[in-house]
Amino acid sequence: MDFALSPEQDMLRDGARRYLADDFAARRRGDGAAGGTGWRGYADLGWLALLAPEDAGGLGGDIEDVLILAEEMGRALSLQPYIASAVLATGLVDLVAAGQQRLDLLGAMASGERRFAPALYEPGRRYRLEPEVRAVTSGAGYRLSGAKSLVAGAAGADGLLVTALLGDGAVGLFLATMENAAIFPTRYATIDDGNAADVRFEQVELGPDALLGITTVDAVEDVLDEARLALCADTLGALERAVEITADYLKTRTQFGQPLANFQALQHGVVEMYIDADSIRSSLYNAIAVFDRGGREDRRRAVSSCWVKTFDAAKGIAGMAVHLHGGIGMTTEYPVGHYLRRVMVSERSFGDVEHHLARYMELAG
Repeated sequence: MDFALSPEQDMLRDGARRYLADDFAARRRGDGAAGGTGWRGYADLGWLALLAPEDAGGLGGDIEDVLILAEEMGRALSLQPYIASAVLATGLVDLVAAGQQRLDLLGAMASGERRFAPALYEPGRRYRLEPEVRAVTSGAGYRLSGAKSLVAGAAGADGLLVTALLGDGAVGLFLATMENAAIFPTRYATIDDGNAADVRFEQVELGPDALLGITTVDAVEDVLDEARLALCADTLGALERAVEITADYLKTRTQFGQPLANFQALQHGVVEMYIDADSIRSSLYNAIAVFDRGGREDRRRAVSSCWVKTFDAAKGIAGMAVHLHGGIGMTTEYPVGHYLRRVMVSERSFGDVEHHLARYMELAG
């Protein structure tokens, strides 16, 4: 399989890198609530439409294009909830919704008019996707009860995509607006300056259109695996940028009359960081190849393997980057410490290393 970027993909990567270059600096200056580049800018560039199907006004792109973008967003420490809302939410709506409702929702998401936050995980159930939130029929509509946790990108979202157990045991995907008086979100900032929320549903009355469709846990896992790969790419971009910043710092910071980069032990440290980051890229390429040709179990093994490889190495690489900077690496004004915080949050977003190691072992028999 040829992993060289096509001319179009080169343009996508270069354009994204230029556009996002000032993201962290702008955020430090306080330009915008969640970064220097906003959701509208992402929509104008067509990034939100990348995975939306063409019949709904999208570009019908593939996962490789998304990974290129995600990698650049990681490099830039972008705080926009791209993976949660443009990858995972778009995939869920495309999977479950039907007819005109599907076209309307996907079109609005692709244009940036509406943004949704997926609510899949629940308190006390770690990363299990079988919902305990229940939806019972109420008049012509439904009544929703239960709680969801770690809802990424909930702040500013127009609605939540909630998985819930129906009376017949099927899993339904519901769209609930945050303005509903019986929805109680507890919003909080994550240590990487992002946002999430725990949400409680207390007998929430929803109309018949709130049920987008019926799905299965396996189908949700399939969509989630695309988001997991995108998060691995985001993490790879963040780590490679952290290594670059560290290598540049060691060339300019002097001690005992010479650059720190002249000390052999520090050179070895940076080389190990490069090697570890390269091994993550190899694992990501392997997962992409399996995605193109493998069945469901093969894809799941490849994604979990990539996840374990990525986040097993990530904290070591980012931690070493902070360590080699000394005290300045701990300050909030300097970017390198933010890369460490980002990988710590990412690792727990869609299943931690222990979860994916267990999933891989189970699939391997």
